[in-house]
Amino acid sequence: MAQYKIWYALQLKAWLKRKTSWLQVLGMILLVLLTARIHLPDADNTRVGVCGAADEYADNVLKSLRHRDSIFEFIEYSDEETMRRDMVSGRIECGFLFPEDFQERVWEDRLKNSVTYICTPFSAKGLVAQETVYAAFFEGYSEKILIGSEEEMYGRSSENLTESLLEKRDDYLYDSEMFRMDIIETAQSKGEAGASGEVRPVQGMTGLFLFAILWMAQGRKFGGNGNGVLSALDRRRRRRFRYLECLAEATVPAMAGILLILSAPGHRGIGTEISSMTLFVLVCSLWAPAAGSLFHNSTSFAGWTLTILLVQMAVCPLFVDLAEYVPALRVIRWGFPLGWLG
Repeated sequence: MAQYKIWYALQLKAWLKRKTSWLQVLGMILLVLLTARIHLPDADNTRVGVCGAADEYADNVLKSLRHRDSIFEFIEYSDEETMRRDMVSGRIECGFLFPEDFQERVWEDRLKNSVTYICTPFSAKGLVAQETVYAAFFEGYSEKILIGSEEEMYGRSSENLTESLLEKRDDYLYDSEMFRMDIIETAQSKGEAGASGEVRPVQGMTGLFLFAILWMAQGRKFGGNGNGVLSALDRRRRRRFRYLECLAEATVPAMAGILLILSAPGHRGIGTEISSMTLFVLVCSLWAPAAGSLFHNSTSFAGWTLTILLVQMAVCPLFVDLAEYVPALRVIRWGFPLGWLG
């Protein structure tokens, strides 16, 4: 055991003396900080922006949207730029821009291209939001249509007829005689959370960069560095030497990674994150030398490096959890170190 401690201490000192080691840590810090600032689309985001509601008719539409039974939460914006910025950052799902003369356009029947719908390519509920806004608008606009078409349809216009038409309109809008809706609640087992699973991009990018550090360290064997020491050891001690080398390589980057994860929002607590990172480092220190031993030249080693990184990004929940669509990935990801980061 004392010998292994000496091996670990010597290799840690060697790592600390290399300038490239600190450049790797700096690169990891910059990459993780950049990842922490990325706002991913939230599948549960039902906030919709409305801009230009200062117009009286647009304000009535907004009031109708807020008082009706809907899955959406409508947020009023005073300027278009703020609404667009919140949309790009993922705070709202989409937005609707009403012109300043919207009421004038309504009464003059110039409604074509009046309301501007704004969304990002990631918007998944935009069409439903459009239908909701249209329904709120036509709820008020239908009164104008009835009054304007009264004489054309019935050949006359009177106060009693108008009152009767509006009363019948209200019956169709607010009564439930025509349509009936039955709501059935079903139990949902744990882990069947829908189309989007839980993702942790900060933890994922930290683990992926840490794996890249340990993986690229395996490539040094093709340059002859350290082979003299390994050639003096038997096979069992050689494997342990390589394992301790990986632990030494990962010590400082893993500590920096834990600090980055704990400083980012959405972490799972200091105990959970430290335990998860420790397990990841132990598994990765076994996986990297074992997989690296399969390559016998630098060309094949370099050629497979990008593939291994991309496969882990695909099967592990970094930015999207594909296991929600392909359940088999939940098993496959355990074959890669990043899957153990939890």
